[in-house]
Amino acid sequence: MYGSIVWEQTENVVVITLNRPRVLNALNRALKGELADAMTRIKSDESIRAVVITGAGEQAFSAGQDLTEAKDMTGPEAEEWVREFELLYDQVRMLDVPVIAAVNGWAMGAGCQLALLADIRISSENARYGMPEIRDGIPAVFGLELLWNTIGMSRGLYLVLSGDSLDARQAREAGLTIKVVPQRDLMTEATTLARTLAQYAPIAMKQNKQYARRRTESDFRACARFCESAHHASFAAGDAKRGMEAFLTKKKR
Repeated sequence: MYGSIVWEQTENVVVITLNRPRVLNALNRALKGELADAMTRIKSDESIRAVVITGAGEQAFSAGQDLTEAKDMTGPEAEEWVREFELLYDQVRMLDVPVIAAVNGWAMGAGCQLALLADIRISSENARYGMPEIRDGIPAVFGLELLWNTIGMSRGLYLVLSGDSLDARQAREAGLTIKVVPQRDLMTEATTLARTLAQYAPIAMKQNKQYARRRTESDFRACARFCESAHHASFAAGDAKRGMEAFLTKKKR
């Protein structure tokens, strides 16, 4: 059914694997579309009670947006790009079942944002979280909003402005992830927790998640609108194009 993700369901728990390991599970339009479709399936199936999202391979959860798709975008195209992410992020946010990110390596940029949209993050020892967009000339507005809600404005702003990242231990100390485990134990830990949460009363679970969404809804919408204009400005000025081309050229060497 899918080509860029893998859907595995065991009883009432679904595991979704981002499946582009050759490019560190970078988020291209195909993967985003399939992931959005998977979220719709989960939302419409009351038998599903918990979700785990992870990445294929041992290097990356997701390295972020596929820059080969984005490097030649115009300002208006960048706005549409942001709206695509907003749609996907919304579909993750709107799930009334617990979502666990099993972060098996690098979670950068949009990949980090996807992990932050999960309710709970469990990390392997080689996990790393960051928002390096500034180094490519791209604003990380969504990233800052999600980091702010997770580890606070000061730490979040530092990561966004510096492009620096946190290793698994630092992420645990900051409160970004609840647990750090050996790579070999990651999926066992994540699916065991998912099965436990799936046993709890679904109405109570739904109410908890709905209230959490209500607390962040207006800020999320305002962030999305600002993010559109911020990306338009960066792409129209050529900053993003120059930054991404420099990164891709360096990567080829």
